[in-house]
Amino acid sequence: MIELVDVRLDHPRTAEPLVADGNLRVDAGEVVLVVGAAGVGTSRLVAALLGETPTASGRIDVLGRDVSRLRRSSLRLLRRRIGIVPQDLWLMEEKSAQLNVIMPLEIDGVPRSVSIARGAEVLARLGLEDEASLPVDCLSGAVRQRVAVARALVRDPELIIADHPTSMQDAAGAELVCDALRHAAEAGAAILLLGRDPMLREIAERNAWRQLGMVHGMLRPLGEIALDGATIDDLLVDMMSAPRSVVRPAQPENVIPFPQVGLR
Repeated sequence: MIELVDVRLDHPRTAEPLVADGNLRVDAGEVVLVVGAAGVGTSRLVAALLGETPTASGRIDVLGRDVSRLRRSSLRLLRRRIGIVPQDLWLMEEKSAQLNVIMPLEIDGVPRSVSIARGAEVLARLGLEDEASLPVDCLSGAVRQRVAVARALVRDPELIIADHPTSMQDAAGAELVCDALRHAAEAGAAILLLGRDPMLREIAERNAWRQLGMVHGMLRPLGEIALDGATIDDLLVDMMSAPRSVVRPAQPENVIPFPQVGLR
């Protein structure tokens, strides 16, 4: 579903490598968590997976397609098979949680009655039944984040890419998010998570999800990272305290506002 082969991603301003010789494969039904401190390139990696930013070298295949070789129209079609949870959420603030969630189905031309039923199912899975009719701009950050997760799941995508999907959650909310993602993996989706909060990592450990670290430009299984007596938490704290330029990718075209996609 996702394959990175010897990928190098450079910082857009300094041209220094954020990722060097990155290799990763995520198959159907698998959940993989990539752990990295702020500014090390995880969001840049998401942008590269979506074809939003070029690689300096190497190849990225998504759902069997080399994203660097796809035209914009082909990328838009490919992304309809992908559920995306962006770190910045990109919700339509004035619309209800329900309308945000079902918008991908509306774009696909699914009848309103079917899309509402499907949206209600996904909202319930994330504990959002009571918030479904409320405008997003009156919801808490944690609830908004779960709305974004529900939106990513509503199409039953083949691939889900979630950038820090539990960063605003308490323990109960993190469990809801991860339960929903696990359910999608059991249905056959490939899932790539990027995040660093301890709750997400504890849930990943409990579920035996594969975990990799993005440290000093290297993408490696956590067990292979040289900690020199420190814990991965110590390493993340050290990296987060160092001066770095945080790289924020442009808003992916298929996230928000949805009406821009599929109507072109």
